[in-house]
Amino acid sequence: MMKQSPKELFAVKLSKPLTMIDFIQYVVAYDVWFYIAHRILHIPWVYKQYHFQHHMHKHPEWNDTFSAHAVENAVSGLGLFVPLAWGCSWGALMAAWVFCFARGIARHDARCAWLVGAHHLRHHTSPGKNFSSFYIDWLCGTVE
Repeated sequence: MMKQSPKELFAVKLSKPLTMIDFIQYVVAYDVWFYIAHRILHIPWVYKQYHFQHHMHKHPEWNDTFSAHAVENAVSGLGLFVPLAWGCSWGALMAAWVFCFARGIARHDARCAWLVGAHHLRHHTSPGKNFSSFYIDWLCGTVE
C-alpha cells in the first residue's frame, strides 16, 4: 500500500461526494452538541460567567443570535465537526454549516417562526426548557 501525503489525503476527502446521509449526520451532531453545551451554559455559575449576555434579550431578533460571550460562540457549534472523525464529506460539512447558521439566525427572530417554529424563542422567555432542536428536547424531556 502506497503511503499518501497529507495533501493527497485532504484531496481524497474533498473529492468524496456530498451525500444527504452525511449532511444529516452533521446536523444531528451539531444539535446534540448544542443541547449539551446549552445545558452546561445554564449551570448557575457558568450562566453568570458566559451565557447571561445572550439571555438579555427576552424577545430576540435575528441580530441577537450571536450576542453572546466569545467562549459561548466559539464552543456552541463545535459539534458540527464531529462527523469528520468517521469520514463524512467536507462538502456535506459546508452545506450543514450554512444550514445550521441560517437556522440559528431564523430561530432568534419571530418573523421566521412560520419557517422554524417558536421553540427557541420560548426558551428566551422560559430559560429552563427548549435548549436545542425540538426533537432533541423531546428526546431529553426538556420541551416546554
